[in-house]
Amino acid sequence: MLLLYWQLPPALIWHYLFINGWHSTSIADEPIVNAIIPGLFVLYSINACSMITSGSEDIRKMKHAVRVDDKATFIEIAEDSTSIPMRFVLFTTGKIILIWIISLHYEIYWTGLGSVYSSWYVFALIWEVIADFDDPVNGMWVIKGVPHEWIKEANTKQRVSDRFFEWLIAKITAP
Repeated sequence: MLLLYWQLPPALIWHYLFINGWHSTSIADEPIVNAIIPGLFVLYSINACSMITSGSEDIRKMKHAVRVDDKATFIEIAEDSTSIPMRFVLFTTGKIILIWIISLHYEIYWTGLGSVYSSWYVFALIWEVIADFDDPVNGMWVIKGVPHEWIKEANTKQRVSDRFFEWLIAKITAP
């Protein structure tokens, strides 16, 4: 549910730019739509697929380690995380694509708003799925049956976004 709200800032930015007429022209959009965005999207897709495949393999290996009672393998994989350069490439490429999408000229308001909002949502969803692979204990890919002492021994932390939202919810719901 929270993932739906991450798209509000870019949608509001696009709305402001659209209302003020700050966008490219239809003629200028042609190379953007036909070359720049597809080229960047191919790079983004290859990187994202590689990261998702790697994360899926790690989850399968950790599940196997739990089944065969191989604590060392579980901890080794659990403590490993997606490399920062790969995250940087994924984040930067995604944001550049989205900036180009925001800059396009849309004749109809709702087409532009829908394009910006849905594109941002898909990129945020991919980012969340990949980031969640790094948290086998608290993430959405939770591995069941992991002995409690393994979890304590593994040097893993919840993601910053998870910790922030837990803190925020605790503040809001506190009496």
